[in-house]
Amino acid sequence: MKNLVLVTGSEGMIGSRFVELYPDRNSLHIPRQIEFDITDENQVKAIIKSYDFKAVIHFAAYTNVGEAEKQRDKKDGDCWKVNVEGTRNLVEAVKPYKNMVHFIQISTDMVFPGDKFDPGPYLENHPSETDSNRVTWYGFTKAEAERLVKKELGENSTILRLIYPVRAKFEGKLDYLRRPLKLFDEGKLYPMFTNQKVSITFIDEACHALDRIISGNHYGVFHASSSDTTTPHEVVSYLLEKVRGANDVVKATTLEEFLEKSGESALRYPKYGGLSVDITEHKLGMKFSSWRQIVNKLTSQGLGQD
Repeated sequence: MKNLVLVTGSEGMIGSRFVELYPDRNSLHIPRQIEFDITDENQVKAIIKSYDFKAVIHFAAYTNVGEAEKQRDKKDGDCWKVNVEGTRNLVEAVKPYKNMVHFIQISTDMVFPGDKFDPGPYLENHPSETDSNRVTWYGFTKAEAERLVKKELGENSTILRLIYPVRAKFEGKLDYLRRPLKLFDEGKLYPMFTNQKVSITFIDEACHALDRIISGNHYGVFHASSSDTTTPHEVVSYLLEKVRGANDVVKATTLEEFLEKSGESALRYPKYGGLSVDITEHKLGMKFSSWRQIVNKLTSQGLGQD
């Protein structure tokens, strides 16, 4: 079959939703992770040669930020091998066909430091961080993957960055909203930051953006995010009001208080984050929802009704 779209990571929280929502499901080639190892160079080359792909959407990634930190500076660790070498294998396999195959790299806001020296919300054309000491190891590996894609494929590639992706239901993994909701139901919800700037990605809208990128042959760097920013305390408070009818139940803390008590690295909790979507909205001819609208839409889809 011609004009197939190869989807890596199709069993993950984002990739699986893309598969569910894509208009032409029969055109998707979705090998299971157990069948397709992107760290195997020969296997990757073989699958690219075996099919007439029009696009490759690279969702597959090592995303455990905490475990990735334990692998910092280790290029033999799983995080580096999957996020950088795995991407390299795909890029090298696609490179001979780059004029025919649209390579789309799914990336993250964590390629940016989110600190006072380089604060967000970040524009699509903002350069990703090159100093590994200013971002998490996970974020650095994703930044390296971005640079690799740009260097080898240039204008024949696309990067789509996401930030705290959320969906109404997914058994395999909790997300930025379903995790605090579960903790609240268990009576274990911890205090939330009142002074950390974040935005969130409605996965359904990210999938819609991908559909437009593919169908419209759009290349470059794009963001899928809420159109505005919030704080963890604000968004979780609103979530619990909408889904559980609970008002003023979220305890407050500051990022600084948490870091002092926990001893955790500030790199994992960028204070001045967020992604701008202005350029993306203009290029793709679409509008992203505000964070409140995202919570409302997820609620209407049955968030918290499991």
